[in-house]
Amino acid sequence: MHNAGSGTKKPYKEIPPAISAEALLGKSRLYASRALQAKASKDSEIYQIWAALALELLGKAQLAAIHPCLVVETENTNSLLEACGIETDTKVKTISAHVVFARLKHTVEKFGTPHAEACKIISSRRNAELHSGQAAFTGMTDKDWEGQFWSTAQLILASMALELEDWVGSDSKIPTTLAQDFRTIKVEAAKQRIANSRTTFLNPGGKKLGKKELETLRQHSNTFQWYSYHETFRYLLDNHWDVPCPACECKGFIGGDRVHEEVIDQDFESGYETVERYFTPVEFYCPSCDLRLDGAEEMEAAEFEEEYTDQDEREIEYEPDYGND
Repeated sequence: MHNAGSGTKKPYKEIPPAISAEALLGKSRLYASRALQAKASKDSEIYQIWAALALELLGKAQLAAIHPCLVVETENTNSLLEACGIETDTKVKTISAHVVFARLKHTVEKFGTPHAEACKIISSRRNAELHSGQAAFTGMTDKDWEGQFWSTAQLILASMALELEDWVGSDSKIPTTLAQDFRTIKVEAAKQRIANSRTTFLNPGGKKLGKKELETLRQHSNTFQWYSYHETFRYLLDNHWDVPCPACECKGFIGGDRVHEEVIDQDFESGYETVERYFTPVEFYCPSCDLRLDGAEEMEAAEFEEEYTDQDEREIEYEPDYGND
């Protein structure tokens, strides 16, 4: 019988930093913060370089959190062993950015081909800038790419139960001037998500919908009721109302918080009064294209009204009489 001797190799207690989800996420956070600093300094080229690096590392962190094997070259068996905690004394080889983004299509919800291709373009420009004589970033403005970048980053972070603020640091850890960029970033990211949802809805399976098909889908959406989708809303909100979806134009639903109300009519004979209620939009969901929007910035990106009003009829509440005994 074989008896394992003291010379038998033992598994590592820790995964190598190159494929550790924690280490990859930490480095990605650093680069994302540097990207925002470059943005604040209006250094667009440096902004793009750090952003591209941050996005690739974020993608690797997401994959590594599932299992480190997902970020190593499969052709290198020693790298696979290292990813499983087996010592080989071999330098780990990780996958390229293009492979990262291809794999995210299978591990990140709603991360489709448009996101993968946009990420590849960002990564390719970075490689061309760093490893060739090509001025890859010349003529590129922030608006040309950052909406897609931040939108994609949000999707990856959401799959890791993280927010943008978790990625770049809290307000106390970044310059005050950068905090002002968050609103713009979130608005642009939401606009890009709306555009992506529109493209996906209009071209299911790569085939463009005809006018009659679109009209049929939009008419069918009129039968939807918000309470059938109440579980899709993250928050318990005071009211829900219908609005056209900014992406597909089908019937969607907004949930909002009540901010004010006022009595506009009282009928003491019937004992009822009419109240006008004011709500601010918080969250949106469209059952047809599955677009979800959350927060003031994303409501702004969709160009929803800042306030919604309705009327409600209720019994008049009378104050008790005192001192009439």
